[in-house]
Amino acid sequence: MKQIVCFLTLLFCINSINAQQEQDTTIVSTKDKDYSLVFTANKNDEIDLYIKSKGKENVVYTLGKYYNEKEPIFKKLKKKESLWLVAPEKDIYKLIIKSASDKESKISIKLNVNSFNKEAPLIAYKEVADTTYAAPKKTETEIKKLKTVTLQQDNFYLNSKSNDLLKGGKSRVLVPIALPENTVSWYYAFTASREEKDIKNTIKSFGLASTLSNYIDTENSFSGAVENLNPPPGANICDIYLLDEKNALLFKNKEDYSPFLFGSRENYKSGIVNVKNSPNNILYLGLNNPDNIYGIHIGIEIICITETQQTIEQLLSRPIITTKKQPYLVE
Repeated sequence: MKQIVCFLTLLFCINSINAQQEQDTTIVSTKDKDYSLVFTANKNDEIDLYIKSKGKENVVYTLGKYYNEKEPIFKKLKKKESLWLVAPEKDIYKLIIKSASDKESKISIKLNVNSFNKEAPLIAYKEVADTTYAAPKKTETEIKKLKTVTLQQDNFYLNSKSNDLLKGGKSRVLVPIALPENTVSWYYAFTASREEKDIKNTIKSFGLASTLSNYIDTENSFSGAVENLNPPPGANICDIYLLDEKNALLFKNKEDYSPFLFGSRENYKSGIVNVKNSPNNILYLGLNNPDNIYGIHIGIEIICITETQQTIEQLLSRPIITTKKQPYLVE
């Protein structure tokens, strides 16, 4: 009798492996349940396999490497099969039994692995996760939608301080800002020059709303947006103060006022200012010409970013994570 050294495991279902030392086994198979017999062999070990089915239907027997089922060493459709072969290399092997019948088939399996007095390779098991996805279901999801809204685009002329004092001209003006309730941040672009034609040409190229829309489409965020925007050209300075209604009246009447420093600029020729945290929705920009001799033309564009909640319907598949034990050779 040949000396048999083997390590057998019997899978009572394809995903569950239990240790099985017996070399002579009888199992019951139906088409709804596959059975597997897992064993190890060294290179050039002799594998003797005898299989016999007592059912009415033929059964498919497949023998191959555990992790290479697509290229079986042996595959037959018979009631009875006797096989002798030499293991091509040291590995884990698996016999898979598939029945096509609804009725139970009793199958006898006799397996001998002759390792020629060498120690049979040992199997250990590791737990691995397997992810599948359930059938897609319609799911309503709340999403945030950002968009740009242009509030104002205009130009002004501010007299010098001397004309304001002696000739009744205005060296300062208030620009009211009414922010929508769902505003998350807002911007103003500003330019000043003594040449009216320069301001009119600059205003035509403002386009702050469309430029910021690109950030919405690509980043869904405005962090760092101002640093990436090109300010409009400017030639002469102006003061810009962000005011609430109380201080706007004080500014208009040339009395002492307190602007919001985070949205104010002094001696400003041009630029783009982002106001992220507005104290309220009704604000004013106070524009002041600090020059005693020359008047200036001013161009300004004000836009805001609004956020709305939208409900969209999506087909989503729920992930199903299962764990199973997989064998590996102990080196």
